[in-house]
Amino acid sequence: MGDRPAADSAYEEQARRTFPIDQSPEEYAARHAHEWVSFSFDDYRFSDERLDAWIQRLGDIFFRRNGAPSIHDLRRRFLTEEELAAVAQREGEEF
Repeated sequence: MGDRPAADSAYEEQARRTFPIDQSPEEYAARHAHEWVSFSFDDYRFSDERLDAWIQRLGDIFFRRNGAPSIHDLRRRFLTEEELAAVAQREGEEF
């Protein structure tokens, strides 16, 4: 943890607005991973320990670190068949 630079207050506020930490990082990843092209929030340390742990777990999931489950497995766990179909369609769209 000490090797990550501290997020400045503006970045910490952006993280608070971006991530619904009352939802698990696993469910968030299942529902939103396809919306991220790049993710670097986990490169920083946040003063809010709960937010910091949440973001680190999301980074683990996105980058398959520390035994994190795959996005595919999480989608099957959290999403309905209709939601899975919508994600598949969205992933097939070009940027």
